[in-house]
Amino acid sequence: MPTRRDLLKSSLLTAIPAVAAPAAGIQHIDIIHHSHTDVGYTDMPSVCRDLQVRFLDAALETCMRNPNFHWTAEATLTVDDWWRGAAPARRAQLVKVVQSGQMDVCAMPFNQTPFMNAAQWKQALDWLPTQVQRDLKISIAMQNDVNGMPRAGALLLLDRGIHHLLMGINADMGGPPFRRPSAFFWKMPDGRRMFVWLGDHYGTAYSYFEPKNWQHGQAKGATTTLRPPSNGDMLRTDEASLRAAHAQLTKRLEKLTGEGYSYPRLLLSYTNQWRYDNDPPFPPLAPFVDAWNKLGLQPTLRLTTATQAVHDMEAAVSSSVPTHEGEWTDWWANGDASGPREVAASRLAKRHLDAALSPVWGEPTKRILQRSAEMYKDLCLFDEHTWGANISVSQPDALDTHAQFCEKALLAYKPMGHAEWLLGQRARTHFCRKPAGMYVVNTAPQPYTGWVKFPGIDKAPQWVNALPARSATLLGPGPAVNRKATEILNLPERTQLEKDPNGWPVSVRWPGMKESLFSAGLGDILTVFIKPEFKRSSSMHPERLGRLAATYGQAKEEQTVYTVAYTQPIVHPSFASASRRLELFRTQPRATLTIQFDRRSNPAAEVLYMLTEFPAKGALPRFSTGGVPYTPFTDQLPGSCRDYFAIDSWAHYESPAGHWLWVTRDAPLVSVGGPHTWQRIKDKPADPERLWTMLFDSFWHTNFVANSHGVMEFQFELAWSPEKPDAAATAETLLSTPIAVDHPVVEACPELMKTLFTT
Repeated sequence: MPTRRDLLKSSLLTAIPAVAAPAAGIQHIDIIHHSHTDVGYTDMPSVCRDLQVRFLDAALETCMRNPNFHWTAEATLTVDDWWRGAAPARRAQLVKVVQSGQMDVCAMPFNQTPFMNAAQWKQALDWLPTQVQRDLKISIAMQNDVNGMPRAGALLLLDRGIHHLLMGINADMGGPPFRRPSAFFWKMPDGRRMFVWLGDHYGTAYSYFEPKNWQHGQAKGATTTLRPPSNGDMLRTDEASLRAAHAQLTKRLEKLTGEGYSYPRLLLSYTNQWRYDNDPPFPPLAPFVDAWNKLGLQPTLRLTTATQAVHDMEAAVSSSVPTHEGEWTDWWANGDASGPREVAASRLAKRHLDAALSPVWGEPTKRILQRSAEMYKDLCLFDEHTWGANISVSQPDALDTHAQFCEKALLAYKPMGHAEWLLGQRARTHFCRKPAGMYVVNTAPQPYTGWVKFPGIDKAPQWVNALPARSATLLGPGPAVNRKATEILNLPERTQLEKDPNGWPVSVRWPGMKESLFSAGLGDILTVFIKPEFKRSSSMHPERLGRLAATYGQAKEEQTVYTVAYTQPIVHPSFASASRRLELFRTQPRATLTIQFDRRSNPAAEVLYMLTEFPAKGALPRFSTGGVPYTPFTDQLPGSCRDYFAIDSWAHYESPAGHWLWVTRDAPLVSVGGPHTWQRIKDKPADPERLWTMLFDSFWHTNFVANSHGVMEFQFELAWSPEKPDAAATAETLLSTPIAVDHPVVEACPELMKTLFTT
């Protein structure tokens, strides 16, 4: 039997040559049939997964009955779910059909947002067991719906020998970075390239042949009054229907070529017309293609896999496609800000996992790695692009809306709790043979300075200074316990602190600094909303938006030996109550800012921003996504989102006066140079030193949370240094929480240690 590599090689040799004259037009169309994977949206997320397993089984059965039928599995999540429930003989059938080239499996577990960290990306691309990945010969990735793709994922795909990416962007609320359909090489920071097919929307193949949608509504899978289409409902094979389809295709292709499309071949993605998303195979597609070609209609059609189609496209056009480089930022990222509490929970879970897997505890066991992998999988699913029901905004209080988001939210809350438990177990067992005492463990990669808390016991927070990186320290009586109230220190001499008339700091410079740690307006709140005379839509114009700034009360000052803090009430119609707190460190240029508010229930579209401005006029920040650094505006694909950016946790500003590091604990979306809601900016703003954090966003008209309300908290760290910091390591340390472990004098019961705390 020929291998898949042999089949690809043979196809490349027979592919339509790239030298075909543009005047000849499109001579060949490849159709890629797949199911778009939404983990939710049409049905409960768990129901969607069950449906997708059934779709894959139906596709396999169709392939075995009809050698001309081809199917592409968009997501390894579905293949993994199917594989776990399949008998060995059925698994062998899938492998055989895939290796013959009739079926295809793509590399991504699902369609992903840009909020995954580096550890999640590694887990995501190893969703399937290693041997299954090898058997299925995965050689292409597919990302649909989502408007971007982090280079972190692309680099790991290249590491795994996957050099091809098919994108099927949904332009609703966003769009592709440049004209589509088209191809380009995407150059990575290390010089490697990935061939990208920037296709039409992931399900537009149907509309190239049929002028009207067959779909009657996006029914749930359980709906018994709207069925999937059957043979004869559409794409009929009688000559009159075929010629009508040809006329429709001719119109579409004339429009496409008139807009500048010049390749001799075209790739189209086909999803079924029952629900469009989460849809089963349409077996009559293969007879339609066969009948088309037998009638001699042009261009020729081929029903094939994503791997085959994209490889053949590369062979045909690679000599003429451009090369682009830069981060592929995502227009859809703002949707995640519709659920701030759940995002904060997911980020806390990731920090717990970082701490639980810290080298300070020693090598993790196989069981620990298995448990952490399951948590990372949940967190990857939380960062998957489907956030809610297709009625989540139109019917925010429907049972289906709440049910879907409950399942989604659990993917953040469950690993948050389990990662904390794993961390506690590792801490408890690590000290079981150590001398008795109170230990403080720094799991972070750099020395930690700050407060240590002792949850559950009657002990005041204690200050630690430069606690060694990834170490455990036996804690003795600290100076903070022994100081008298009369000995509270002021900020170091020559520290310059300025406050506004309400007592809120607007500038502070420690010795050795030429500029302040921050500029005036730190923690200012601004909302963007739709003016009352307009309605929420997917094509909002900036002139339809209004802005409202918060006002502030009198700040209160609180001093400790090591810090001085200012707390100030925030007044805004969106809040039942709100405050901001700024804690300045006495002995180093560092501060912690905490924003807390109780958002009133309000279904109207609103974006809540918070300002941090740095005295680095004109300087662009540097961010990272998935562990890969980049500079916005100068290091991103043209046409990708510039209104806001999804980041790991930090922004680094640099000027001749030093280096400023801003770190966010809970809110990973920022806008550079001012709120840009629906601005679709293209160029670097005039004031990039103004960083606006997106705390909340309910502008979406579907899929995301309509009205998150109640108490929410956001925390940020600010630090300055004369030398360039290791931003990622410093950010991880600033966000870390030292672990206090009370190891008793009396030896713990061995039964408890064995059954309760052993990991």
